[in-house]
Amino acid sequence: MNQTQILPVAPPRQKRLWAVWLLFFFQFAAIGVYYTYLNIYYRNAGLSGTQIGLINMTTALIGVASVAGWGYLSDLTGKNRYLIAIGAGGALLVAQFIPLVNSFMGFLALGALGSVLSAAPATLVDSTTLAMLGSRREDYGLFRLGGTLGYIITSLSAGFIFDQAGLRWMFPSYGALMLLFALTALLLPDVAPAPMNRAKGDLAQLVRQPAWIIFTVSIFFAWIAVNSSIQFMGVSLQALGANQSLIGIAVTIGAVIEIPFMFFSGRLLRRFGPVRLLLVSFVLMVIRFFLLGWMPSPEWAIAINMLAGPAYAFFWNSAITYLNKMATTATANTAQGLFNSVISLAGMVSALLAGWLFDLIGPNGLYTVMAFCALGALFTFAIGSRLSAPAAFQK
Repeated sequence: MNQTQILPVAPPRQKRLWAVWLLFFFQFAAIGVYYTYLNIYYRNAGLSGTQIGLINMTTALIGVASVAGWGYLSDLTGKNRYLIAIGAGGALLVAQFIPLVNSFMGFLALGALGSVLSAAPATLVDSTTLAMLGSRREDYGLFRLGGTLGYIITSLSAGFIFDQAGLRWMFPSYGALMLLFALTALLLPDVAPAPMNRAKGDLAQLVRQPAWIIFTVSIFFAWIAVNSSIQFMGVSLQALGANQSLIGIAVTIGAVIEIPFMFFSGRLLRRFGPVRLLLVSFVLMVIRFFLLGWMPSPEWAIAINMLAGPAYAFFWNSAITYLNKMATTATANTAQGLFNSVISLAGMVSALLAGWLFDLIGPNGLYTVMAFCALGALFTFAIGSRLSAPAAFQK
């Protein structure tokens, strides 16, 4: 789900956008069957919440560095389809070794290696999609909808399957889906290598904008809360007594509700603008996390997580559009790269923080703290955007 550089693609090759939809489908189908349950696997293997948080933080840190490497290779070669396929193939092989280890250091080592390789698809799929869309970037949600459907199918069905067959089946299932993902990536067109002589003043020009500072601070706090939810939803529900089937339904329901919001995201953005939709997403996050902090039993998560659908769709699509409006042609790549860095940094912080909070105050306390993080994002952006965002952003 991270954005990096926007690379030029020749207009005739945009006919292959159907392959992008399919690529998102397999990418998020693999996420649904694997990352939804990986922390539960770690927990069942005897790791504490803090240890799980350390693994997630370390893999996120390594992922930040890996993104730069894959991005450089993309700029240098323009062979995104091969880079995506190589990263996906390596990641699926590493995952098959996880059931063979049973120690914290073993899980950490494999997680780190997998993070290096999975950074390629996590980064280059989005950047290639934005390049292929060109001036139609507001329609990104239509193609990302493929990922939503893939995630729904696997995360929901996997919960019932794992209840019967055990969590070890997540690894070959992930491998099969990532193989299909890698083969689909080879259908993408090549992209033109990006010019390497970027102006040195572009970065300074961008980060000095008050609108950029307010935006990044808000995104940072919001993603701490969102990423904590992604990483610890399954573990939290299990701690409250949920089985794998209930966990699958609870983590999937938001994606189901997300479908119409992704489908109509372009129209909504053109009608209301990215600032208003970002504010709506932050409000929905605050309500959802406070309710998760209150819920007395895991069954409540099904209804509460319905709010995650519009919250995520508005958040991600509005952020991309906001950046495109803020950046000039010269700073578009830099803006997307910095946004990716903010998301990754927030992911690192949330990984360790969420694990520590889970051990210290339990799942309800964890989500209550995350509600205040989302509230901080809401107030920062609501006040800051009124003072700093250009008038055109409000449209």
